[in-house]
Amino acid sequence: MRLIEIKRLIWTATVLLVLSGLMTGCGKEPRQASGRLDTPAHHTLRGYDFLEKGDMGEANNSFNLALSLDKKYSQAISGKAIVRASKAQDPRMSKDQREETFKEARKMFKEALSEAKNDNDKRLAYSAKIRIHRMTREPSDDWLEEAEDAYKEAVELDPKGRDADPHLFMARAYRDAYKLQQAQQFYRKVLGMDTNKTGIADEELSLVQKIIRAEPGSMHGRIVAFANSLSRADIAGLFIEELRLDKLYQRGDRGNVDSSFQAPPSGQDNRFEAEKLVRAPEAVDIKDHPMRADIKEVLRLKVAGLEPDPSHRFHPDAKTNRAEFSMMVEDILVKVTGETKLRTKFFGQGSPFRDVRNDLPYFNAVMTVTSRGLIEAKSKVSGMFAPLDPVTGAEALLAIRLLKDELRSYLR
Repeated sequence: MRLIEIKRLIWTATVLLVLSGLMTGCGKEPRQASGRLDTPAHHTLRGYDFLEKGDMGEANNSFNLALSLDKKYSQAISGKAIVRASKAQDPRMSKDQREETFKEARKMFKEALSEAKNDNDKRLAYSAKIRIHRMTREPSDDWLEEAEDAYKEAVELDPKGRDADPHLFMARAYRDAYKLQQAQQFYRKVLGMDTNKTGIADEELSLVQKIIRAEPGSMHGRIVAFANSLSRADIAGLFIEELRLDKLYQRGDRGNVDSSFQAPPSGQDNRFEAEKLVRAPEAVDIKDHPMRADIKEVLRLKVAGLEPDPSHRFHPDAKTNRAEFSMMVEDILVKVTGETKLRTKFFGQGSPFRDVRNDLPYFNAVMTVTSRGLIEAKSKVSGMFAPLDPVTGAEALLAIRLLKDELRSYLR
């Protein structure tokens, strides 16, 4: 009996050791720090720096390093939630995938809040929640209210008012919701604080004010308002939906031009003439494009710079630079006003811009739009127009608004 009991004890001890080993393997031990800066706080700080730069991959790596040292480090978990939410901005994602991404990000936020050790951790978690709702727009019907609630929580945890982040993130949320007056107020709150966020707040406020001045009236105008670049299809949409170019041309010198198809005179052998009138499609790459109707309209109106290439391709998704956009605006001015001399008005003159020589094909157009205040130089101090930079949504919308004002008499 005694021998049997001893064997039983040995077997039990062995089983306990095995189970203990399995549990240790499942609950991964934190790694040992390899240097003075190898700390959760340092890696998390670097992660947030990468978030500001938009480098989600490096941000995620930094947060993972922090969590490998302390898996319950609240601020790193908040950062991971933001990285996860950013994936919902991928246009290739389905609605179900976006909803799942939001749920995962929201779960991380709750974990960060539960692991918070102090008010600073909690405030950072609520700031992350503002960003999560702005990025995912979920729940789709009340995401802004959810962001506002998170903002209130963050501000209450900052009685001395030293943290600019909740105000900046809420300003961006209002901007993205196209509540521009509210966005202005929150950007100004950041500008009134002694913080390193004033530079970015001032830059973003300037852009919001430009959009307010432009007053886009169409849905397409609002969608592209804050875009850093515009495609040829976007420009076509703005000319048709914002400028109402079709109606504008009816009041200009093009109103007397009939560009419709004319049948050859009857009673004559016009086979050769008829064959000449059989044309290839004006653009073979816009059939399934969502902006197809607007593109077809600018093709009908023959806006310079928005023509198809010799292979009958429009290239709807190609980016438009500032020089190309200037030539388009100049062409519209000439066709509406009938002032054909505008096309050569500045020939022979010196260029005020270091990056626009007076022998370049777009020199006259650049001079036309800048002399009328329709488009500004990129840097007046350095004398740079930046002709090859992409035209932004704000620049295009404001130019169109100013062009409408200049051509107001033709809109009546």
